[in-house]
Amino acid sequence: MASNQRTYQWVGGQIQEARAPYARLGNTRKPRPFIKLPDTTKRKPVIGIQNALLLFTFSSVLMVFAGLGLFAALFVLYAVIFG
Repeated sequence: MASNQRTYQWVGGQIQEARAPYARLGNTRKPRPFIKLPDTTKRKPVIGIQNALLLFTFSSVLMVFAGLGLFAALFVLYAVIFG
């Protein structure tokens, strides 16, 4: 009976084709990797320094305006209640 199905196994961080235990001994060729996974040791930063500074600037300005808006709303509320 012919086997046309392939079996894969996880070896050393890669998926490789599994060899049958009864395969020919003369075939010593190393199995070709099926999928090469990316190297996770050399990761790029998620956000660069310029983008981080820009985000900090925008969030700081937004907090200032939000604080002023909250102060104005509370002042109007106080004036209406205690008029």
